Amino acid sequence: MSRLDQLIQSYRRHAAIPLKQSVTVAERTWFVVYSPEEERRLRSRLAEFEIATKDCGLHWQEIDLTGSYTRWLDQLDDSDERDAMLASPAIVEDYAVPGYCDFLADIIRKAAAALPADEVESTVFAVTGLMELYDFIHVSQVMDALNKEVRGVLVIFFPGDREENTYRFLGARTGWDYLATPITADS
Repeated sequence: MSRLDQLIQSYRRHAAIPLKQSVTVAERTWFVVYSPEEERRLRSRLAEFEIATKDCGLHWQEIDLTGSYTRWLDQLDDSDERDAMLASPAIVEDYAVPGYCDFLADIIRKAAAALPADEVESTVFAVTGLMELYDFIHVSQVMDALNKEVRGVLVIFFPGDREENTYRFLGARTGWDYLATPITADS
């Protein structure tokens, strides 16, 4: 059985556990952790995660962040600011926090707000396309920007690795501790 098949099985087992709404957003966040080299294969098999979710009686809402950086740049009102960022990539990170970070958090909030109120708490918000964030902001910054505003379950498809509660994005960034529940091929 491939690592991806094992990951889907681990996800299915976890999705079958009854949800607790009285816990914080951090505790209702699941990190599906996989090797960055598996990104394309995982993305091609997202439908299997959706099926596993629905088989467990939950709703599925994918939130793909691919292309979000250019969408954020396009929505900036100040074209001089945008031109300055594009002319000097070294300053992009200064603009990305909090601008891009808040933009991403708003994408997730809007997806939750678009659902009927009676569905939100039983919905898995599957966040994909995190590679778009690399070199601009940390995943933890987006999670912090969400604060306690999202109901339901956040499932972060996380290309990287984890050791205990420390996650390393794309295996390159320094790790950070997070309260999320890890789902790995080994769990």
